[in-house]
Amino acid sequence: MISWIIIAILVLVAFFILKTDHFKHRMWIVLLVFLALFLYISITLVTTKNDLNFNSTEGALNSAKIYLGWLANGFQNLKAITGNVIKMDWTSTDKAFFNKTSVKSEKK
Repeated sequence: MISWIIIAILVLVAFFILKTDHFKHRMWIVLLVFLALFLYISITLVTTKNDLNFNSTEGALNSAKIYLGWLANGFQNLKAITGNVIKMDWTSTDKAFFNKTSVKSEKK
C-alpha cells in the first residue's frame, strides 16, 4: 500500500513540475523523478524476491551487496544486448525476407 502512495506522490510532483516554464529545469526534474521511480521499484523488487533483512547492519550490508550485484548483472546484460545489435547486418538489401514469404504463399 505504501509503495503506491510513494509512486502517486512522485507522479504528482512530476506533474506540478512539468508546469514550470524553464525547459532545462523541467528535464532535470523529470530525469530525477524517473531515477527515483527506478530505484524505488528495483529495490522493492530485489528486496521481495530475495527476502532481504534490513534490521541489522550485517543484513543491510548484505542487502546492498545483493542489490549492487543485481545492478551490475543488468549492466552486463545491457552490454551483451548492445554488442549483439552492433554485430547485426543492418545494411542487407537483398529482399530475402520478402522472397521467403512469397515462396511460402506460392506453395499453398
